[in-house]
Amino acid sequence: MIRLLYATRANLCLRRAHAHNILKTAALLATDGACEVTIVSSGAQSCMSEEMMTRHGIDVRFVIQRVHLLAWHIIKNTSTFDIYYTRDPRLLVSMAIARLLGKKVIFEIHGNHEWPFLHWLWRLAFYIAHAHIFITRALRDEYQPYGKPHAIIPCASVDLVAFDAPQKPLWQEYRLPPDAFILLYVGGSQGIYYDVKILTDMMTRLPRNHILFLVGLKDIETGGDHDQVFRIGRVNPTEIPAYLRAADVLLNPKVKGYAGSISSKLYEYLAAGKPIVASVVPADREVLNEQNAMIVEPAADAFASAVTELYENTEKRERLGRQAREDAKKYTWQERQKKLSAFIKRV
Repeated sequence: MIRLLYATRANLCLRRAHAHNILKTAALLATDGACEVTIVSSGAQSCMSEEMMTRHGIDVRFVIQRVHLLAWHIIKNTSTFDIYYTRDPRLLVSMAIARLLGKKVIFEIHGNHEWPFLHWLWRLAFYIAHAHIFITRALRDEYQPYGKPHAIIPCASVDLVAFDAPQKPLWQEYRLPPDAFILLYVGGSQGIYYDVKILTDMMTRLPRNHILFLVGLKDIETGGDHDQVFRIGRVNPTEIPAYLRAADVLLNPKVKGYAGSISSKLYEYLAAGKPIVASVVPADREVLNEQNAMIVEPAADAFASAVTELYENTEKRERLGRQAREDAKKYTWQERQKKLSAFIKRV
């Protein structure tokens, strides 16, 4: 059995996609039966219980250890693992020590140029590692791993069963009109990647029965005060599928991205089986295409035009939604497990 040490600086107690992905990945590898997985983290673990992880759909078959000095932990416990695995380039020292101790090092690469002052960290971690997992083809092309073992495995994944649950009754809860056409965006409202103002401006160009839900916003004040816009703060991740399935159209107003900055929400959008209107950058084009989404310019007029076309064309809405759901099958946790396990076994 392969003994894998998953190293991270993340606080796994937080309900962030980053922490969830680390825990879920560890569970997948351990469930395979070929790996014995231990997570070591310098983040606080006091609230991380088996009950908590089970409640979030994570089958607990691995060990979590809190460490203060990761490098010392590796030296002291060198006989307890065969492979060192991380997605954090800031763990350069422990990566190098693991390699000097004769361990295989796998680096899961998520970025590069979006870290303007820490770009060198990603590159050094890339050179130290024996093998690489890239979350997009664009990242693979940017790093050019040559003869080193590598694989392209999307990071975020979905549980399709979660999207078969009943949808959220938005009509009753928010007293919407019977003919309401629901538009929905899930994610943050700030930062350089998304511009939610595109969506609030879009609503001034649409009929009164078009209703926009902005779900999961850190900053509720997104401008464009409008009685057709409902702003909803952070929600439990387990509620997201119900919100997505309640929508008629899902929106993704992305304005900037890098080789690794793929919109993780897109995998859930696909799984919801609803038509998608998105402004995309190259990394997102690895997931979206003209068969499963309407791809537009990042502007209010363009989004409004696409939404109007979908509103007037039921057949197109259904066709895009069916293809989206079909494409989601390529991005399930089960598919990620197969690819990760196969890659680790051949490193």
